[in-house]
Amino acid sequence: MRIVITLRILLVTGMLLGGSLSLVAQDYIDLATFSYTTALNRSFEDTPDDKAIQEWNLNLDFPIVLDPKNALITGITAGSIGLGLYPSTMPRTTLYALSLRLGWNTIYSEQWSGTYLLIPKVASDFSSGFSRGKQLGAIGLLTNTKTNRLKYTYGLYLNREEFGLLVVPIFGIYYKSANNLFEANVLLPVKVDLNYELSATTSAGLRFDGLGTSYDIQNPGFSDHYVTRASNELYVYGQLKLTPSLLLRAKIGHAFFRNYKVYDSDDTIDLSLVGIFFGEDRTILNSDVGDGFQFKTELVYRFDLSKKQK
Repeated sequence: MRIVITLRILLVTGMLLGGSLSLVAQDYIDLATFSYTTALNRSFEDTPDDKAIQEWNLNLDFPIVLDPKNALITGITAGSIGLGLYPSTMPRTTLYALSLRLGWNTIYSEQWSGTYLLIPKVASDFSSGFSRGKQLGAIGLLTNTKTNRLKYTYGLYLNREEFGLLVVPIFGIYYKSANNLFEANVLLPVKVDLNYELSATTSAGLRFDGLGTSYDIQNPGFSDHYVTRASNELYVYGQLKLTPSLLLRAKIGHAFFRNYKVYDSDDTIDLSLVGIFFGEDRTILNSDVGDGFQFKTELVYRFDLSKKQK
């Protein structure tokens, strides 16, 4: 029983909008993920510019078991987005994000566990190095285990974005079918992942990601400004197990209500609550980016806990 409880500590970890928030409530944990995304078609709403948006992200997690009921959670996320911000004089702007995660996971009982994280982040075009774009986030998650196949998660995420305070209430559910072929991992309002196993090495799924963050920019095109990024992405995907621990995914989908809006650094709001802005009277300074199709590839290193628990 001691081994099972110790390994369960690794099952719940949170990361948010450093890129994305991911809940791991299964019998495995994804320790490393590398992804590359490109828009198949996109355009500015008011211009004929049709340069693709290109994005990459790297996520690493390093959970450390301290005792049978507690584990230290550490991790890092890095990424970049390249796009044009018309009418900037620069033909292309690259937005970078680097975030750390430090916290712990604790088991209160057979039914309840908690995960608590601090997430310091730098998000900017790095024109001023690390002196601008500093943010600090925090997340708390409580997981209620009904059975090994059904779990609920409740939580709250806070972050001081460039535009003001962001607050995101979280509700999640994890379900796995009795035949082990279907798996649903839902973490509202951030993600929905539905996966069906086709064979021992292949599976297919449907994935929704609701992503949002902000970046400080200090370049000749827009000096002393910030960019808010929002993108609701719906994908269908295929997954191939290259080895027992290495997964390759190919996704094709559509980004809707996508936008990259530029504001003056002093033009802020009072509060953002799940996309609802309070004190909103900001002036958008660029022509926004339209919706479009996207293609995404992911390479994942997965650590299987189920065999260790037997």
